[in-house]
Amino acid sequence: MHELYQTIAAGELKANTNEAFARAEKGPVIILSRATPRAVLVSPDEWNRIAKRLRMLESLQEAHRIEARNDADGSWVSSAEMKERLAKRGVNVGSSL
Repeated sequence: MHELYQTIAAGELKANTNEAFARAEKGPVIILSRATPRAVLVSPDEWNRIAKRLRMLESLQEAHRIEARNDADGSWVSSAEMKERLAKRGVNVGSSL
């Protein structure tokens, strides 16, 4: 399914900035120059949602890389072993592991 995007011409953006900002509150607005997409205007809330999701996906991807590496080289450590290692470094882990 293709999503329909809001568009605004660059000249119209200059003339009607407040309208463009209001439209961005409803969703991304594609800014066109000579009918060619040149930029995307999004609200700060939308940008923050995008950035948060990107950070989450990057973290998940890194976790998958680490998991694959540990599977490949057999470097997994049990929670008991990790607790011992941390205790040797002076970290109080209590009973959470």
